[in-house]
Amino acid sequence: MAYMTLSDDYINDLFRGTNFGEKINNSVQEKRKLIAKTLQNQIDGYWSGHTAYNIVVNGGFLHDAKRGKRKVLTRLGLAFMQVQST
Repeated sequence: MAYMTLSDDYINDLFRGTNFGEKINNSVQEKRKLIAKTLQNQIDGYWSGHTAYNIVVNGGFLHDAKRGKRKVLTRLGLAFMQVQST
């Protein structure tokens, strides 16, 4: 599975101060998978949890929207997901 080239430091910085368990905490690849899953859940209309949602919004992948409103990916989010799906 390929992912858009974002530095590992950038991804790790997004997760600084969070705790998703040892598997995700210790793997930048697992963090990338969580970002992709969170983005997919958001555009499919599912909630992802406060921390995961804030990671994708603050990371520039997703435009923030009120609860119940359609969530829209940013250009970065679209590019990330496009590369992720190839």
